[in-house]
Amino acid sequence: MIKKFFFPATFVTQRTVLAVNRRLGRFALYQPIMDQAPRMLAHLGETAAIELRHPVIGNETYLLELCRAYDRWGRIHQKDALRLSQLAGSGFYNQDFAAEIRTEVLKRKNGVEPEAGLKADPMINARMFLQLAQEFDLNEWEIRLSLENAESASKELFEQLRGEGLNTEESFGSGDPAASDDPCAVMTESRIAAWALLARNDTSPPDLFVTDSRAVMDALTERLPALVRLLQTDKTCEPVLAADALSTGLPPVAGSPWQGTGEAARVFSYLDRLADDGYMLEVFAIPDCSPAKVIESLTDAPFREEAVKGGSRHAFFCLIARAGA
Repeated sequence: MIKKFFFPATFVTQRTVLAVNRRLGRFALYQPIMDQAPRMLAHLGETAAIELRHPVIGNETYLLELCRAYDRWGRIHQKDALRLSQLAGSGFYNQDFAAEIRTEVLKRKNGVEPEAGLKADPMINARMFLQLAQEFDLNEWEIRLSLENAESASKELFEQLRGEGLNTEESFGSGDPAASDDPCAVMTESRIAAWALLARNDTSPPDLFVTDSRAVMDALTERLPALVRLLQTDKTCEPVLAADALSTGLPPVAGSPWQGTGEAARVFSYLDRLADDGYMLEVFAIPDCSPAKVIESLTDAPFREEAVKGGSRHAFFCLIARAGA
């Protein structure tokens, strides 16, 4: 079975989950801390729409305490995404960054006790960052949902007023605020690096990378110049049929010598039903660069030759974003 992983976010909206399911089937979503998934994601996991996956476990209590301490510090000293910038700005491999956490967070710990060696561990830093990013994304989604609901109520009232004799052809509101939203545009490079560090430690890493962020794809285009676009479509399929078709069609192409963009694009020829959800699918590939090698490059870690033995020869990426975003 093809392992499809959403990246680099650890939060995804219900709309996007449905859009991905209808084109690619079920997919996996990394969670940085065990048993801390938002309720909505936990429900989607129970319904088998997504798989909540924990590639790295351990030190959960310490991480939660550290996140809460850092969040309190961030609310006092910074606003919104700036605290994520403070956390990720020095990178995940800078030893000086551990000292920053120690001096700026743990001295205000309110009972948080550091564990030996953890404050210098890049994985702790990455998981902490992804947890804070998830909370930021969840909060942004809840705000957008409230705005959409308020706008819908305002439109309904406006239509009622028009029905009472208001004479105007002007439309009310500015449209769906989610159409141009891209949470991963905040701290894009840091999100990618932190997510890739988790993926590098996964015993069953991705075959197919899936995102809803154009900012992420723009960043990958700069980082990976061999990236080529294969396909753009607004069609869908039944989720089960999509999963089966992809599992059958992708491995022979991914594991064989590169035959060109046309041959690779035909893997997605099962998409034959016009969508009605407002999303577009774009498919990209990096010829002769395995998913494992992509992950290694995104962590900026030394490449391990043994990481790419067997499996896919080429890496594939899917961008599923709202049309016009």
